[in-house]
Amino acid sequence: MKKNMKRFLATALVLCFSVSAAGCQMKTTNSSGGSSGGGAAEEDVSGNYVIRIACENSETYPATLGLEVMKEYIEKETDGNVEVNIYASGQLGGEEETLEQVAQGSLEMAVASFAPVVTYDPEFEVMDLPFVYNTYEEAWMVLDSHIGTDMLNSLKECDMIGLAFMENGFRQVTSSKAPITGIADLNSLKIRTMQNNNHMEFFAALGANPTPVAFSELYMSLSQNTVDAQENPIANVTDKKLYEVQKYLSLTKHIYDAMPLVCNLKFFESLPGKYQGIVKTGAVLGMEYSRFCNAEREELILDEVTNLGMKVNELDDAAREEMKAVAQPAAMKSVAKDIGQDKVDAYLADVEKVLNEISDY
Repeated sequence: MKKNMKRFLATALVLCFSVSAAGCQMKTTNSSGGSSGGGAAEEDVSGNYVIRIACENSETYPATLGLEVMKEYIEKETDGNVEVNIYASGQLGGEEETLEQVAQGSLEMAVASFAPVVTYDPEFEVMDLPFVYNTYEEAWMVLDSHIGTDMLNSLKECDMIGLAFMENGFRQVTSSKAPITGIADLNSLKIRTMQNNNHMEFFAALGANPTPVAFSELYMSLSQNTVDAQENPIANVTDKKLYEVQKYLSLTKHIYDAMPLVCNLKFFESLPGKYQGIVKTGAVLGMEYSRFCNAEREELILDEVTNLGMKVNELDDAAREEMKAVAQPAAMKSVAKDIGQDKVDAYLADVEKVLNEISDY
């Protein structure tokens, strides 16, 4: 935990110094209004702007807490000229709806999981590949590299710009039937998934019966035994009180899930250059804080749900490798149908290269 806190604080200090340095440079103007470097006029930042951010998660969810850090930073650094309003708990609609609003320009920003983002850029589907990452640090290193940057920038073709990857966490399995200790426990299990073909192919390959259910209907579906199991990041177990309708929590870590924070491109470009930099920095600080909060919260959640009666188990390495051998090829085939096998192979090669460079360092 201390390691994660140090990571957040170190990043915050570096980014704040960068913005401060940029601000100092802009203020080195002479009495005639020209800069000391060549006579360019100081940028006009007198306008007022409002940023509305939609998020389907609750106000206490790690990603939402990260948005609060972003809000505080932006409003402070712009002297209140940029006002940030966060609409959590789906106040402005579900992820698909709010993403559409951002793309059309009727909403400034939204946070969404990878599944709806794929609608705008299918190449985000590579993040659906299971068992690519073993730890949070591995996933973060990849998303913080050129791989993540290229993915975020690709949204410009859809009239949006990606600013950061807010934390969601590794997806885990809960069940009312029995703990998941291996492939056999998934046989014929009716498990709720998102409306995501790649996720469904993954669980079908393991012998389960994947059943898409809207996130807003998840609790009811579990309580009425429409489905017997579900898979989501741990934070949702307490956020949606799934411990009331599920007995087992199995730490499978089958897919790492983050949530891109996207902004309408036209709105972003309408901001003064200085404010664009502040917004980008605020987004990264929010991302780092959401990661820290999620790491802190997961440890607390495991203790909490255990005290509430859930039985928690962790998939051992042998069982995880067996699942990977069976299900990853099925998911790769599903993703390749949409974006091509060459792009799947290129992504996995890039991930391996980044992780090898980190390990060598």
